[in-house]
Amino acid sequence: MMASTWFLLPDFTFTVDGPLRLGTVIPHWSKPTTVLATVGRGATGEIELPPQTTIVEPNHSHSRSQSRSSGISVWFTFEGLASALAGGDSGKNDNISYSETDHEIHSFKDPLTPEMVTAIANLPAVRAHIDSGMFGKRPVYIVSGLRIATSSFTVMKERGSNFAVEAEASGPPAGTLPVEIGGNVRHENQKTITDSYHTAPGIVFAYRLHAIRTRRAGLETELFSHKSAFLTGATGEAQEPLILAEVTQDEIDEDLEEEVEYESVNIGENEMCIYLSLNK
Repeated sequence: MMASTWFLLPDFTFTVDGPLRLGTVIPHWSKPTTVLATVGRGATGEIELPPQTTIVEPNHSHSRSQSRSSGISVWFTFEGLASALAGGDSGKNDNISYSETDHEIHSFKDPLTPEMVTAIANLPAVRAHIDSGMFGKRPVYIVSGLRIATSSFTVMKERGSNFAVEAEASGPPAGTLPVEIGGNVRHENQKTITDSYHTAPGIVFAYRLHAIRTRRAGLETELFSHKSAFLTGATGEAQEPLILAEVTQDEIDEDLEEEVEYESVNIGENEMCIYLSLNK
């Protein structure tokens, strides 16, 4: 069973009445604040989206972490008489935790129809973005799911760093006795910074996406394809069939137009969360 993929927001300031809602069309999965169009309920235009449904998942709490380390050591020998070892290592770690709260899952009750997909892709701002690609037609992304935290929760961020240097030397002492002497010195430094805050109730915790795009080269899955949805062309130009695909890790890795560093973590038996790299 394919894992359902959610995208974590960079901060928790988006409310249910804000720009990120079901039917919002954005240019890239990592740019939820850049809105190309808003369609559906309460939006201008005549594109009707499927009705919405809501379910509640109680007692959600999550945490994520990331660590990086590096080290180096150098060994010296002085004309076979004495030796020395010098080295050092450093590292950083980032931890974020979210306290317990209930999540409301907002999604479309039915799939988008071919007529909806065609109408969205041919909106002027959306079409301009699709046509702006360097390697062909660019995909656009429509918000198809939202996780809403029903109550306030605590976000705790902890950032730590460590640095250590070490030197060791050995060699014969002055004189002729068959002995060897040596020494070792090590210095370590560690630092941790912790910040926490409480969110407002009713904020958007994460979002789910579907991509609207043209067919890629090679074998293409038919699971989410709409053979009757087309990107309309100018007079005399052929129409291009459109694909409606749930956005997964594999899907975003296939996007050649814009590469973004991200991390991923499993948040349930069949759910994954993707977020921008913490060291960004």
